[in-house]
Amino acid sequence: MVLPLRAWVYRGQPHVAPVLDALSPAQIVTLRQDPHQALHLSYPADPAELLQRWSQWLSEQVLLPEPIPALYAYSQTFYRYGETRMPFQRVGVIGLLPTSVPLLPHEATLPDRVEALQKALTLLPLQATPIHLLASGAWGEISALLELYLSCPRFSVSQGGVMHRWSPIHHRGHQEQLRALLGEGPFLIADGHHRWQAVRQVGLSHYLVYVSPQEDPSLYIAPTHRFLGVERAEVLQQLEPYFELRTAAARVPLWAEVQGLRHAIGVVAPGGRSWTARLRPTYWSYLTSQPLVHWLHVWVLSKYSPSQISFAREPVPLLEAATRGEGW
Repeated sequence: MVLPLRAWVYRGQPHVAPVLDALSPAQIVTLRQDPHQALHLSYPADPAELLQRWSQWLSEQVLLPEPIPALYAYSQTFYRYGETRMPFQRVGVIGLLPTSVPLLPHEATLPDRVEALQKALTLLPLQATPIHLLASGAWGEISALLELYLSCPRFSVSQGGVMHRWSPIHHRGHQEQLRALLGEGPFLIADGHHRWQAVRQVGLSHYLVYVSPQEDPSLYIAPTHRFLGVERAEVLQQLEPYFELRTAAARVPLWAEVQGLRHAIGVVAPGGRSWTARLRPTYWSYLTSQPLVHWLHVWVLSKYSPSQISFAREPVPLLEAATRGEGW
């Protein structure tokens, strides 16, 4: 079901960008200063300039088309991933997947993010960032074949503590072997829900996908923190019907205090005062249909404009912004 593609590839060393959710605002600004950064295509700052930039890249031969369709062996080796986690490697296949194939999502999307991607894909139907999928399959045999290609990769580049290796698979027999070993799914979206939604809504025929093992023991769900960029709001009053609010004890960091509580979130007000918000038992049954964060959006965040809500993997920048009085 995963198909080879004729890709555009960098003539020289690739300009690699992590997915947008993994980047801080400062990192995004730094990456955008590189005129050939892949981020300009996957998430253009100004979609109106996208076609001009694409034409310029082609005239300068920044990118060149592959001569024949290929699947791609791709690996990420994570060397710096927290004090308690050992280095690990993830190996998978990059190719195309027909949009008729059902994918299993696990999170909701933000309308403004999807709309921005739709605008870019409408102007230039080019997917510069694959949707990361998980799949069962004969990964012992798949990985052995991929490692043969990755032993002499076309590209090898290190960025942010991650070593990326990438190599095309032009051999038709190996392509068919990989497709048979991967099977027909089901495929679970690990990352790329906004791209998945945008590709479908624009009406493209295929997704660009990166498929890796569903049984990968290194996979985990990272916390995502919300920041409501308003200085004055009735947030506590909006939470109070659903949550029991208690002033944070301050003996341990707020994240550590919340981590030990069932059905709870931490709340920091402009100025830095913090609470633990513990879901009232009346609403525990709600969590059988949707996770707590869904109901947080329904009960509170849906009352505000999407432009006032931002997300981050790391809590510290958001806590510092709240302490400065910039929001919740």
